Amino acid sequence: MKFCKNCGKEMSNEVVFCTSCGQGFENEVSTPNTVELPKAVTNPPSPPTSRKPMSKMQKALIFIIAIIIFACIVANIVLTNVYDPIKKIEAMNIAYNNKDKDTFFNAFHFKEGTVANPQNFYATVSEYGWINLRNDLTNEIEKIKRKEHTDIIYNDGEFINVQKKPVLLGLYNDIEFTIIPVEVSVWAPYENMKFNFGGKEVISKANEEQIIIGNFIPGTYEWSYEYDEGIMPLSGKGAYSLHNYWDNTEMVDVDWDFRYITLESDLEDAIVYVGGKSTGKKVSELYSLYPAQLNPTVEVFAVAKDKDGNEVKSDILTLDSTYVYLPFEHYQREQRIAEREWEIQDLYKSFRSDYSTAIYYTNFSYIEDYFIDGSKIKQDYAKFVTDHDDIEGYYYYEFILNDITDIKVISETEFELYTFETFNFQTDNESLYYERKKKYVFSYIDDKFYITEITDLDTKKTKNE
Repeated sequence: MKFCKNCGKEMSNEVVFCTSCGQGFENEVSTPNTVELPKAVTNPPSPPTSRKPMSKMQKALIFIIAIIIFACIVANIVLTNVYDPIKKIEAMNIAYNNKDKDTFFNAFHFKEGTVANPQNFYATVSEYGWINLRNDLTNEIEKIKRKEHTDIIYNDGEFINVQKKPVLLGLYNDIEFTIIPVEVSVWAPYENMKFNFGGKEVISKANEEQIIIGNFIPGTYEWSYEYDEGIMPLSGKGAYSLHNYWDNTEMVDVDWDFRYITLESDLEDAIVYVGGKSTGKKVSELYSLYPAQLNPTVEVFAVAKDKDGNEVKSDILTLDSTYVYLPFEHYQREQRIAEREWEIQDLYKSFRSDYSTAIYYTNFSYIEDYFIDGSKIKQDYAKFVTDHDDIEGYYYYEFILNDITDIKVISETEFELYTFETFNFQTDNESLYYERKKKYVFSYIDDKFYITEITDLDTKKTKNE
């Protein structure tokens, strides 16, 4: 056995260096019986270990970690500013003062389905007062910071709700300014009315139905309606100013512009047509049209049958007045003819009376207005009347009958009147009885009837005993 002089470790004789400290043995021979105590040896300080250089991957990893840490710091700064409610108020203030309506509008939250636009919202805030609203919003933000309950901001009705909204897994809190809308409805008087308000259309399913149109923010909106299932097509449009009342609901007050239109006609049994469609009702059943509107583009007429069973149509008029009279030309013609028939009958009776007077006094002026100036018949009758001055002695006419036997209508302006006339004619020498059948032609000229022809069709003369 031998011992290492450096560390004192016992080694076998065969080893050439110390397995403990690495000290070499130089031809040392150990005496088996001699125990040699190891010398105290002080280990010299180990030389400094040199570091291995970092690999590229290690350097890249450290760089990435540094970037991530930096990005997190920057993101925290950015997000803190983004979700800073005071900065939001400042941005609102700038947008409002610059009248940047779109940016101002986008700073608020609107519930899904709410009809809203920047113009209406800006006008509503202006009416409320931006400074007042800015102060109200700031007060609600301070309540959130103090962890107090917030209150709804009112503008007659509920206006804005300020609430905290956790974001990014709750790491940050956003403040949301939610606009509380107005529920808008309309009262529809008839089924299947189409009503459009602010771009949203609804259709009524029953008469006198209240329909909820949707949610809107206060402002001015265009409205329109159409109704095609009544006696005439109805429509209308206008603008409506929507306000925010205490219960956040409002029923649109629509001016339907419904009218009563009085309807009359020559024929009460005629079927009325409005807008080209039959109402299925007679004039007598539709004394007044309702609901109706004054509309110069809507035509109205009636259809009936004449005395021969032929279908006839009235004049076509437009609904531009609250009173409509539908004349039938054939009926009007018949009425005019009937009136003129009575007129010429009266005219004939007057003529015969005046003719008797003219002959008696031999004065043509009594009947001159019955004839057209310059006509041959006027000249002939003027001569006949005045020739009675040449009769010697006494004469006398006694008109007995002036009967009308028939009237024929040649046209609306020309009529043939057939008569049977009897009279006695006496002179100093004889007494005669006459029976005559005549044809009178009456012509309507310049709003007046004239006798344009008198024809003796048959004359019977007998002597009186």
